[in-house]
Amino acid sequence: MNTLNYFKKWAAVAALVSMFGIATSSAQETPPHHKAVKKAEKTVKDNTTVTKETAKQSARKESAAAKTEADKAVKSAERAKSDAAKTKVTAKQSARKENEISKAEANKAVEKAKSNASVSTVKMKNSVSATKKSGTDKLSSEKYNGHAVYIGPEGGKYYINSNGNKTYIPRN
Repeated sequence: MNTLNYFKKWAAVAALVSMFGIATSSAQETPPHHKAVKKAEKTVKDNTTVTKETAKQSARKESAAAKTEADKAVKSAERAKSDAAKTKVTAKQSARKENEISKAEANKAVEKAKSNASVSTVKMKNSVSATKKSGTDKLSSEKYNGHAVYIGPEGGKYYINSNGNKTYIPRN
């Protein structure tokens, strides 16, 4: 760069000299400083040309690098879009599985409720059968702890508890 500035300065000096006619010229001979000026001008032109070519090459390299970066960004965006689509599909599959699990759990709960209902039905049948077994027993109008009181064949008093069994009331 310093060399280029050096030659530019000489070219400027040569231009001033030729413009104001400070130098003496002879028709037959070119003074030595004119040769140096022409040489300096030629060097400046050559350096300018080299600088232009270097700038063009740098611009090409930078353009290629920018294009490469843009391509990478586009590919990255495409990958992100693809990943988002995969995530969406995975979320749908997960939701389906959870729905199926919920249905299975609901079915289990329904089966358990049916089982509990059948057990309650069996207990009630046992209670009814216990009451029927005591067919010779009479229902009195008394209540003991909120239960109807029955009188057995020998005069003993009892009630049917929540398990369907007879619970005898002690005599006073």
